[in-house]
Amino acid sequence: MLLFSAVSTLSAQEKNIFGVRAGLNIASLTIPDGASTNSKAGFQIGVSYERNLAEALPLYLETGLYYTGKGGKAGEAKLNLGYLQIPVLVNYHWNVAGDVSIQPFAGLYYAFGIHGKGKAGGEKADLFGDEGGMSRSDLGLRIGAGVNFLKHYYAGLGYDLGLNTIKESDAATMRTGTFFIQVGYRF
Repeated sequence: MLLFSAVSTLSAQEKNIFGVRAGLNIASLTIPDGASTNSKAGFQIGVSYERNLAEALPLYLETGLYYTGKGGKAGEAKLNLGYLQIPVLVNYHWNVAGDVSIQPFAGLYYAFGIHGKGKAGGEKADLFGDEGGMSRSDLGLRIGAGVNFLKHYYAGLGYDLGLNTIKESDAATMRTGTFFIQVGYRF
């Protein structure tokens, strides 16, 4: 039975897979001493591309381009950050039944800030400008899993752990953290 499963997985492999995805982000900003902002809901939308790395295995390199919302809330302060994000992941398509495959993934992402607004006590500030002093670059780890079903449909969840300091001052050093849920369509 295991041999049959492996053979059916191999025969069903596609070399290149393109898709579109959208989802919900639950983002926060963390400070290395363990403190963090309250979570903030946001969204993501983008395109994905997967390339088979080995003909004998359903092992894929995945990348794409997404707009993703990050940030957090602390008291009256609300930090809204928008990024263009490129993940570089390795995933494995494990066929579990017919047209259903589970796809664990892990890798890195790079995000470039294109929008950053802060609001506190009626005052507004540009977070990526001189007022806010936040770095536009965010680099981190991405882990999670997805499910492909009915040949073309995708659902997944994961976590982006920011490794890059996006704000450093005497008061705080901040990093991003984002839990996400995605749905998508594969062509």
